[in-house]
Amino acid sequence: MMVKIHPFFKKYSLRNHLGPLVSGVLIGTSYIPFPPWALLFCYAPLWLFVFHKAKNWKEGFAAGWWTQFILSLIGFHWVAYVSQQFGGFPWPVALVVLLLFAAFVHLYIPLTTALVAHLKEKYSWSLARSLTVSALLLSLAERVWPAIFPWHLGYPLLWAKAPVYHWADVVGFEGLSTGVLLFNAWIAWIWEQRRQKRLLQKQIAFVVVCVLALNVTGFLHGKKWDLFDRELGVSIVQANIGDLDKVAAEQGAARTQESIVAKFLTLTREAVAEAPNTELVVWPETAVPDFLDSFNAPTKIPRLLGAGLQPLGKSLLTGAYGKDAPGERFPRLVYNALFLVDSNAYAVGNAYRKTYLLAFGEYLPLSERFPVLLKLLPFIANFGRGQGPEILRYPHPQGELRLGAQICYEGLYPDFTRGLAEKGADILTNVTNDSWFGYPSEPRQHLYMTLARAIEVRRPLIRSTNTGISTVVLANGDVLQQSPLHKEWQGSYNVRFKNQPPLTAFVRWGHWDWILILIAALVVMFKGVLDAKSRRA
Repeated sequence: MMVKIHPFFKKYSLRNHLGPLVSGVLIGTSYIPFPPWALLFCYAPLWLFVFHKAKNWKEGFAAGWWTQFILSLIGFHWVAYVSQQFGGFPWPVALVVLLLFAAFVHLYIPLTTALVAHLKEKYSWSLARSLTVSALLLSLAERVWPAIFPWHLGYPLLWAKAPVYHWADVVGFEGLSTGVLLFNAWIAWIWEQRRQKRLLQKQIAFVVVCVLALNVTGFLHGKKWDLFDRELGVSIVQANIGDLDKVAAEQGAARTQESIVAKFLTLTREAVAEAPNTELVVWPETAVPDFLDSFNAPTKIPRLLGAGLQPLGKSLLTGAYGKDAPGERFPRLVYNALFLVDSNAYAVGNAYRKTYLLAFGEYLPLSERFPVLLKLLPFIANFGRGQGPEILRYPHPQGELRLGAQICYEGLYPDFTRGLAEKGADILTNVTNDSWFGYPSEPRQHLYMTLARAIEVRRPLIRSTNTGISTVVLANGDVLQQSPLHKEWQGSYNVRFKNQPPLTAFVRWGHWDWILILIAALVVMFKGVLDAKSRRA
């Protein structure tokens, strides 16, 4: 007996959406850690499908939905691993979580294709207008869509070391993504003209010339950041603490806490022995599983830390826990914090308290407005929230250094790092823990999305992680030695930088380019409406 398929499911099935399927595969396999082989044409099959076959907004939405679903499964498959490892779900449930994630996480793609499908049908838009509006609307949607892990097509340019990425200090990596999307629209239009051989040859030649010009000028533009006038000897320690040990330490298991600190100290001694010129040691997020605030009476862990650091005579920048001072707030909150401590493990100045907290991992959404939720779900962590970008002042013998503090995925947000540059940061410091995310995609995605901030503001960035990937990127884009994944490791660097570096164009005004994109989109759309009315008059 044959089962009849409802016309709705038949009409919107994947089988009838080959173009969107191809786009989903192209986008997913062109993002980090894959080589960006289809970066300049990955959206073309989707947009051409919408122009030729989507007769209303519903069909446009379905096309975009299939694309975002497929690309999410490919590019962000690690969500299943996180659900199993961090959430504790059995694998079947974790796979369901991934499917739900892929179904909803990038809905801005079908929303833009639905709007374009509606407008191009109502006003009989040309292919060129439809493609241009698709690129501009998607670029705007990428910037405003709420996401814990925001991504776009600008980052693969840095991953591939394409010199065009140097223009990010003018337009940001979001601006580079806009350029990539416009190239997608251009190449989609060229594909439609493929039967006109002379036009096809000219357009392909023009594309090649533009790509070469952007990369050559980007290379030359980046060369001016090769000038340095200061250096800092830094050692990064990656202790590769397992997830179960991290949880046990957070819950106060004394022996686990002591063994974690002991492991970090052992690796630190090895690093300093290999690189005696080390001035600053950097440990990752929550490396010290205790409070390091100066107003706290030293407990066993801070004393153990001080006993290990004192013979080395080195300053330490480390993730640890912070707490409100007595009388500062009631009840006193606990913070995921970043401390600069001297060789006696005494805090130097105030700690930085993490501002962008991880939903359900570090805070319960809406609990700040409705505290009763914390009583209903007491097992969810409830960290306090910091006050935004902050500078840690390092009293260096050659003059105070201003360290721009980032914890974990705060390094993914351009505005946060812009704030650090505006406050005079000389060096960016990012500490994180990617142990929950597996291998190999997320650690590399997170790495290059974080390193991108150094290019936008032209400050070196030191990245220390628990399980990898730890490294340093200089202001000129040079990425230095990278740590292995999921291994104990220590590495030393000579971090070269410019004293009191200037503010880049992106820091000054580049983040406002969305206004130009919005104006361009509105002009093209409005012109399309006027042209349609004039044709009907």
